[in-house]
Amino acid sequence: METNLSQIYTCPRCQMETSHYILTRRGERVVLTCTCCRTTSLVRTSVLEDHQAWWEAELQQLLSGLEDHEDEH
Repeated sequence: METNLSQIYTCPRCQMETSHYILTRRGERVVLTCTCCRTTSLVRTSVLEDHQAWWEAELQQLLSGLEDHEDEH
């Protein structure tokens, strides 16, 4: 996983799909803080990587749909 200051993740408390600040990384775990409610979560690196990949694919699909729609006009 590349070094980022934040990652998109679903907060277990507020249930928001939002940016989380990365506080620290230790082995296979990452400590995150929700930017909305400030809840701190301990997450496995693999779970965070999978979620980030899903989020990026979803965003790419949305952007592709917008480009296709613009081509029609």
